[in-house]
Amino acid sequence: MAKQRMIVLDDQILIDMDLLFNAIEEAKGDWQKVKQDMQMYLSAVQNMVGDQGDGQDE
Repeated sequence: MAKQRMIVLDDQILIDMDLLFNAIEEAKGDWQKVKQDMQMYLSAVQNMVGDQGDGQDE
């Protein structure tokens, strides 16, 4: 069975701890760079989705 590593919601990223710690290790312990990268990734996904909304009437 496949393991889910990342879930991207409208305003947050839920990420597998192994994936997160591997990213920190690859960044030679620079967790702030990893944090910035994750924030940029979330912003990019939000920009791709744009103002499509959730399909519900308000």
